[in-house]
Amino acid sequence: MTKKEIIQLIEENPVILGVNKESNFELVEKNESQVVFTLFGTISNISDTIHRLKKIKKLVFVNIDMVDGFSPRNSVIDFLKTTELDGIISSKPNVLRYANDQGLFTIHRFFILDSSSWRNIDRQLEISQADIINITPGWTKVIKWTSERFSTPVISSGLVCDKEIVIENLNAGAIAICTTNHDVWDM
Repeated sequence: MTKKEIIQLIEENPVILGVNKESNFELVEKNESQVVFTLFGTISNISDTIHRLKKIKKLVFVNIDMVDGFSPRNSVIDFLKTTELDGIISSKPNVLRYANDQGLFTIHRFFILDSSSWRNIDRQLEISQADIINITPGWTKVIKWTSERFSTPVISSGLVCDKEIVIENLNAGAIAICTTNHDVWDM
């Protein structure tokens, strides 16, 4: 699948299932959304987790910062390339750049705590060359600023916990939102 096709599929599935524990798999399997962000795992079981999600026809992105045993090293990317994943999520620009150079789809996660962290997106994105910007928490005004300032598509996550916030984020320019809230999954 090309990067353009991945972005299109994400746009067609604007509620991304944030999976933070194995017990979520039953709900993921029943859900129509085709996009999953894997937000947990260990170095010993992440391949099985990816395989299980691919088996039920999901587009799978792994947040490598949340996998126990992974470090922000290129060898993690080399390992993940041997799995079936569709892309990675990370806040580490150098690892994202390497993943991008290796042909993986990349999502750069930014924690926006203040105006300084928001102004730092330019510099970090220049390094990572990520395919998508992931803004967390999903403050509508920050989503709007980011989508207006950058041509890179934006995904919102973190504290996107009800229908009103989802709609506000999408209207502000996000192409999708990611949430672990199961009530929002079924919107």
